[in-house]
Amino acid sequence: MKNSTIPLKTVALASLSLFAASCVTAQQNTDAKQQIAVQATQLKLKKGQYLSITLPEAKTSEEATKARQEYYKTAFPLGSKFGLKREAALKIDTAIISDYKPSGVIFFSYPDKQSEAGLAAHSKWPAIKASRPNIWKNLNIFSTELADDINITFDPAKSYTLVIAWKRDEDPDGYDKYLKGIEPAVERFGGKFIYKMHNPSSEFNSASATAPSQLTFVEWNTLDGFSKVQASDEYKASVPHFQSGVKKLEFYRMSVVK
Repeated sequence: MKNSTIPLKTVALASLSLFAASCVTAQQNTDAKQQIAVQATQLKLKKGQYLSITLPEAKTSEEATKARQEYYKTAFPLGSKFGLKREAALKIDTAIISDYKPSGVIFFSYPDKQSEAGLAAHSKWPAIKASRPNIWKNLNIFSTELADDINITFDPAKSYTLVIAWKRDEDPDGYDKYLKGIEPAVERFGGKFIYKMHNPSSEFNSASATAPSQLTFVEWNTLDGFSKVQASDEYKASVPHFQSGVKKLEFYRMSVVK
């Protein structure tokens, strides 16, 4: 993943309009999607568990496919001995602002941070981990020890967004003020903040990548919820906090995997 900087004025006032545009195409398929019964996905974890959120962008060559199959045969059986568990997944429908195009967001858990550390220290793990660049163009993993219980139901009738933000050192509170400022409008237009991961431990395929400051997940009742927020007085008043507080971000729209 390139560590490029996106002009904040463009992000705040122009680039985010791509979200509304992307909703037009998605809306054309909404009726057909709703006719398919999709089971809700539960993410229910306890305080003290270790949560890892993975965004993979796979290579598609025959060699990469074989390497990926071998990775699954070795990584997950070994990980399960340390309590590694796949919890849930969302499909990325649109990479609205991003330097790359992951296919989904996958949630994994460990019983605790010590369990994850135990896997990382296992003699077989370095070789398994070293095979990742042969399998994925990008594989970004963000992890944290949970300070509170999590109980989220990902509803197939709803839409989800994820913003990954890198805060400016000059104004580390700006992004938080922005989110707090737009929250009334988010709620008014059918949105809800469902999870924020602060200062995650991060793993990347790219050596030049830097750890983000925060991952923010929002649930929406409709596909055009955020575009309505953009037109609100709360959003317009909060843009200066965004511009002063954020140096880079990635923005994705997601849905429940069929």
